[in-house]
Order: sequence, then structure tokens, then C-alpha cells
Amino acid sequence: MHSLTDRLTDLVDSAPAWAVYLIATGVVYFETAIAIVGLVAPSEAVLIAAGVVAAIGKPNIGILVAACAVAAIAGDATGYGVGVLTGPRLARSRMGRAMVRRAIRSGYQSPKAGDAILAIASARWVGYVRSVTPLLAGTRRMQFHRFAIAAAIGGVTWTATVLLVSYGVGATLGAEVALIVAVSVGLASFGFLVFRRVRARRAAKHGTD
Repeated sequence: MHSLTDRLTDLVDSAPAWAVYLIATGVVYFETAIAIVGLVAPSEAVLIAAGVVAAIGKPNIGILVAACAVAAIAGDATGYGVGVLTGPRLARSRMGRAMVRRAIRSGYQSPKAGDAILAIASARWVGYVRSVTPLLAGTRRMQFHRFAIAAAIGGVTWTATVLLVSYGVGATLGAEVALIVAVSVGLASFGFLVFRRVRARRAAKHGTD
């Protein structure tokens, strides 16, 4: 165990900070900029790993939080723009209808005028809902200034919380927890993706019966 931990520490120490920034911000951005990416790129897992690496390696946690928050907001804005441009066509397509059904099963609710900001901000904390909410908001022509406020609130609070908590755990427990976190998050993410795929296939099968 100690030998494996030492190897992990050496690997983290040798990783350049820019690579961690690039990977973390890229995953966070594309998860909501291109909704389908959210199906295969678990951003929480990447942020947790990045936070732990920042605690025991070269990346600066302040830069990481700021960069990922900007990436989250930019990804939401891009997804919103895609929804505005492709909305009518997407709404009529089979894929668009399937995305809406899946989002609703995952917890998405079309926000009312009074609580739109809270609904959009809180959607950032829920897996698949986070990926499709900007697209659906753009498709339904939600006022952009309201969407932007909600995206900023959700993006900043979500990235800061996930990164700072994982950074604090990594700083407290050191390299051994990095190994445990990496393995646990990896297995959990893989298991969750398999579960979602099986559930989607069963739902599709029942729908055609």
C-alpha cells in the first residue's frame, strides 16, 4: 500500500499544473456546452480528483476554482445558445423528445417565471439534468439575463464546493486518500454509467412494447 501511495505521489508531483487546469475546465465546459458529453464525462469525478491533486501537487486551488467556475458559466451559455439556434428543430426530433423524457426522469422540472433562477441554479447539482438544462432553457427562449444569473450562481457554488471539499480532504489525509478517492470515484462513476444505460434500455424496451 505504501509503495503504491509513493508511486501515486510521484505521479501527482510530476503532473504539470496547466494539464490539471486544462482537463478540469475542459470537462466542466463541454458537459453543458454539448449535452451529450454529460453522458460520458462525469464532471464531479474530475473535479474531485483535481481538488485532491491541488492539495498534494502543483495546481493552485484558487486558480482551479476560478477557472472551473468560468468554464461552467461559459458551458451553460454555449448550451443555451445551441438551444436557441436549434430549438424548434430539436423539439420536433426524436432525440429532442427522448432528451426531455430522460431529463424529467432525472428530476428536471420546467421552471415557472417566479422560481426560474432557483430552478436553473439548483439543476447544476444534478447529473444529467445539469447537462440538458441550458439546452432546454434556450429551446424555450428563457430570458437570457435571468438564465445567466442562475448559471453564475449554480456554476460558482457547485465548482467551489466540490473543489474545496475535495481539496480539504486531500490536504488533511494526504496521498493515501488520493488513491482511495480516485479508485472509489472511478468505480462509482463506471457503475452509475452502466446503471443509467441499463435503465435507459429497459425504458426504451417498455416503450416499444
